[in-house]
Amino acid sequence: AKDEVNKISELIELGLKIADAVITTGGTSVGGLDLVSEAINKLGNPGVIVHGVAIRPAMPTVLAAIERKPVLALSGNPTAAITGFEVFARPLICKLLGMNQEEKRPTIKAVLTRRISTPLGKKNYVRVKVFQKNDDFYADPIAHHSASTLSSITKANGYVIVPENRESLMEGIAVTVHLFGNIEITTNPNK
Repeated sequence: AKDEVNKISELIELGLKIADAVITTGGTSVGGLDLVSEAINKLGNPGVIVHGVAIRPAMPTVLAAIERKPVLALSGNPTAAITGFEVFARPLICKLLGMNQEEKRPTIKAVLTRRISTPLGKKNYVRVKVFQKNDDFYADPIAHHSASTLSSITKANGYVIVPENRESLMEGIAVTVHLFGNIEITTNPNK
């Protein structure tokens, strides 16, 4: 949709007529480009319930409902959208499918190859590349500069969650890595 509140609202309304839930990307942020929240609120109640979450990199996520149907507005930045999808959309879809519990990502224990620094007060989802050396698994944090850096997703094969009450995870500690599916783990950290 173009950056027009009425057009966005019209398309979300169409989605609500034909689907059990609507997920959008883009148009949710802080400031003048934040049009999706306004478009959702034009459609009915309760409208936007949450705008902004203490999760990095998915902070601008919007959680809403129109006439008992969920609407999720994810960031337009790729890594923020993927994180928002992982945290909110996957569990919602599992629930809508009638599953008793969310389909969890496979996990693996790995040794952190470098220190991870994160801000306090936000749960951080840090992308990592898991590789095997001898009989041990290692998680190498993917350097990233912003949530719009797609290469941090394409290079990663999993993520580590840093709780909101921690500002770092030290090199050499064992961490739980949530893998992006059943993937092949290489013995070469550069592949």
